[in-house]
Amino acid sequence: MSRPFRALRASLQTAWLLALALAWMPAQAHKGSDAYLDVQQASPDAALPASARAGAAPADGFRLVLAVALRDLDLVVPVDSNADGRVTWAEVKAVTPQVLALLNRTARLEAPAGSLGAAAGDALQDACRLDWQADGLERRSDGVYFRAAAQARCPAGKALTFSYRLLKDEDSTHRLLVAGRIGGTDLLSTLSPQQGSLLLRPESAGRGGAAGAGPAQSPAPSNRLSALRDYFSLGVHHLLQGYDHLAFLLALVLPLQLSLRRSPLAFPAPSGQGGTGLRPAGRANWLALLRTVTAFTIGHSITLILATFGLTQASPAWVEPAIALSIAVTAGLNLRPVRRRRTDALALVFGMVHGFGFAGLLLEAAAPGGLLPWALAGFNLGVEAGQLIAVVGWVLVSQALVGRPWYGRVVVRGGSVLLIVLAAWWFWQRVGWRASPASQGAGEALAMAVTVCGALPGRLRAAASSRFKMA
Repeated sequence: MSRPFRALRASLQTAWLLALALAWMPAQAHKGSDAYLDVQQASPDAALPASARAGAAPADGFRLVLAVALRDLDLVVPVDSNADGRVTWAEVKAVTPQVLALLNRTARLEAPAGSLGAAAGDALQDACRLDWQADGLERRSDGVYFRAAAQARCPAGKALTFSYRLLKDEDSTHRLLVAGRIGGTDLLSTLSPQQGSLLLRPESAGRGGAAGAGPAQSPAPSNRLSALRDYFSLGVHHLLQGYDHLAFLLALVLPLQLSLRRSPLAFPAPSGQGGTGLRPAGRANWLALLRTVTAFTIGHSITLILATFGLTQASPAWVEPAIALSIAVTAGLNLRPVRRRRTDALALVFGMVHGFGFAGLLLEAAAPGGLLPWALAGFNLGVEAGQLIAVVGWVLVSQALVGRPWYGRVVVRGGSVLLIVLAAWWFWQRVGWRASPASQGAGEALAMAVTVCGALPGRLRAAASSRFKMA
């Protein structure tokens, strides 16, 4: 076996293994691990028994509602106790005490003691202690969430922080999206378990009274900038964790690194007919890359803005499969390229579909109206920054390989085939198919077959494929 053929086979094996690893990613590949916290000011007496309300010290009352995905809780509590891939209500009820105990340890409201003594500081912490109670289940775009609610009665005017440690050791990508209203001021932020805590109210903020008391106030400039900063970071995180968005970008830019001798999007002639027909990307290709990325930006920005402000709606039931189809169609055009294919037009149209996927996170975060424009701007800029990071990273890697004779066949064609397989897998999952023992066995058999086919010599693999028909 010649050295070039061995190198090609090794490249194909590596690519197949990478595709298999990607194929086992979750169906909601554009949605990361997120939890949601709503904080509202409430009557300070709601957290006290009736017998203790008379003569109680001045205090502020708060109601907190936390929603955590069952799939995330299953990382630390055996929610799916029989490991069949389907969580039942009976299983949720059985682990509810464990979940509440976990939340009481990892999701806490704290009032820093400051210069107070140890005894006074302990009393202050006890006054703000949360006792989470189950509040049912709710369905969001990426699955079912466990809801827990708690009431708190904290001394008036004291600083308040929310401490969050859930999944700190299990998932470094986990994020808590915090929204609400305290003392007439809108609240919007994000928190990771690694950050630890979030300041909800500074010292000497005064009593806010009951929910809705006092005139409404505009968000402070610091709150606006904080929302802009936090959601910029969230946008970068969301894009780089959104494997389907990255896959679509890759499908778009795969052929743009090539500048072809015959036609803009023709592929090299078969081996033995002279040369590869490829040369490194020139100025026209750089402009095409810029137009394509810009068109994708414009497309998803349009639908992101429209959906966030409620001007249009799109159900995840069709958005998620449509995103998978956009990857397959774009990658398929790389295999049978159109002579005058407009990748910018393709990016614009499919970018509008992806924008609905981006909007889902902002809508579920329930950002207060006064801070929504700032969150939208920060999130969109963050998505663009993440997109730029991904594209620049790919360009740097591909520029080192684009001059190789096998680049068009292995990277462009092979990569496009793998993207089609991956998109088909995601589409199959998103239209309702879920893992079961039988389907898991079929998936393992498919994985083994693909791996073996990737290791076969070319002629034998071609002979086998000509005789094999899918049932």
